[in-house]
Amino acid sequence: MNNTVHIYAELLSAVVRFNNFSTVFYFDPEDGKKPCHLEGWLSLAGNTIPLLLWSSIKSIKLSSLFNTQLLVVACLSEVYREDFLNTLSNTLRYMRQTKLLIELVANQDVDLASRVLQFCLHNQMLNAALIFGDFGQTHTFFSYEAFPNFVLNDQKFTKELLNFYPDKTFDMHGSMIRAMPDLSEPNTILYSDKEGNARVIGYVWNLVEEYARKHNAGVQLIDQVLEGKRLTRIQLLDMARNNVIDIGAAMQPLTLSHSEEYREYTYPVQVASWCTMLPLEPILEVREMYAWMMPGVTFGFLSLLWLIYELRNGRWHRHRRLLAIGWKVLALMLACNVQGRLITLFIAPPAKPTISNFDALSNSRLRIFSLRFEHSLYDFDLRTRYAPAFYLSDKISELLQLRNSMNTTYAYTVTHTKWQLYAEQQTSRLRPLFYYSENFCLYRFMSFALVMPESSPHRNNFHHYTLQLGQSGILQHWVRRSFYYMVQAGKLHRQDLSEPRHFNPLAPQDLHIILRAYALGVLISLTLFIVELLVSRFKIWMAS
Repeated sequence: MNNTVHIYAELLSAVVRFNNFSTVFYFDPEDGKKPCHLEGWLSLAGNTIPLLLWSSIKSIKLSSLFNTQLLVVACLSEVYREDFLNTLSNTLRYMRQTKLLIELVANQDVDLASRVLQFCLHNQMLNAALIFGDFGQTHTFFSYEAFPNFVLNDQKFTKELLNFYPDKTFDMHGSMIRAMPDLSEPNTILYSDKEGNARVIGYVWNLVEEYARKHNAGVQLIDQVLEGKRLTRIQLLDMARNNVIDIGAAMQPLTLSHSEEYREYTYPVQVASWCTMLPLEPILEVREMYAWMMPGVTFGFLSLLWLIYELRNGRWHRHRRLLAIGWKVLALMLACNVQGRLITLFIAPPAKPTISNFDALSNSRLRIFSLRFEHSLYDFDLRTRYAPAFYLSDKISELLQLRNSMNTTYAYTVTHTKWQLYAEQQTSRLRPLFYYSENFCLYRFMSFALVMPESSPHRNNFHHYTLQLGQSGILQHWVRRSFYYMVQAGKLHRQDLSEPRHFNPLAPQDLHIILRAYALGVLISLTLFIVELLVSRFKIWMAS
């Protein structure tokens, strides 16, 4: 075996040895009419790795069969055949990170190599390498630089060459990543800096900017960003499908209703709940506080003890001293309980019972202000049964205006990430206006991701990047700073929202319950006294 033929075996061996491949896929659209040298040496790799041969002009959906740990070897004709390349591109749909080794059945032709590899770049197949039929004599293989512009590289194959497929997005050499924010505050916020220039901030925009900086790239807005011009999910998806943007700076929920679109998003960046912020229940009124200080259960328990004592009074003469101590201890406990509740009343006045389910919500005056598309995410039976518990609107601006102004007329649906903004806004208040309730959730666990073209070369790197941010805590740090981003942009203002507590003297109407209870007690006492008097007189009359 001469070295000219053996070089193909060394090439395949080197490619397989330094990559963790699970399968080799051989693509020959001409079914061996013009065989390639690599075909005869695939059995070398096939001894330890499964080999799949595909000899058809029709494409196959590899993404449903294999993962990205796949080596694709393509045998193409000596002329530029765009139909073969389109079949190869469709075969690798959703698998643009797959390693691709192309052999052209022709002698070395730099122009042909450039056209084929430019097609690969245009279709986001960055991990592509190419050899010609005379590779045994030239030992030359071709690859390309993708950033900032296409540059064809030709290299001599040697055993010392370790990496045939370097990560082209690792260093983008100052290229621009095209992005567009949806201006959904506080994820992305538009504001004017001191020089009057429009700028975008927010934790989602931080994600995009830091990813670009990590890979030596910049961020380019593809259109003018205007205040109040929010982009919808559909608009961002259309931009991604038309390859207008590389990343859509918008945190979008991944729901089952849109499961067919999941390949047009990044891997999940966040997992959070999507529930409801409810106004904090009002403080008890004065007349209700009397019952809270001395609940009816306590009166019932004391009455039961007194009744038992009266019924067994004659049998406890031997334990009078213990009974006296017991009554004093009981009186002391009762006095301490009332005193403790009275102190609590001045320090942290109790509120009315919280709304814990939809039945209680329907019976109250409170309604959930919700957008119609959000309302459709609830279970159908729940929507039908508790329809009066919702106030529906199609105006997202109205929802944002009411929610951002902390209007307590309604409850509002909100993700846990955005709730942290409102929680931070209420930290200066002695008593917050809203609380986050997980009893009224659209989703308790919801994945959120950014919009990204299905064939984006940034998909895997962006996934690893977001995992690193999450593990380091940087992402959560950015989320917690959302309130300060809003203040910086002038959307919110730092102010003392605490309300001074005013103590007013008791009014006569506040004592009505006590006076009524006192009158009722006196009436019962007089009634018992009259009954005892009549019984006594009746016994005297009967005796006479």
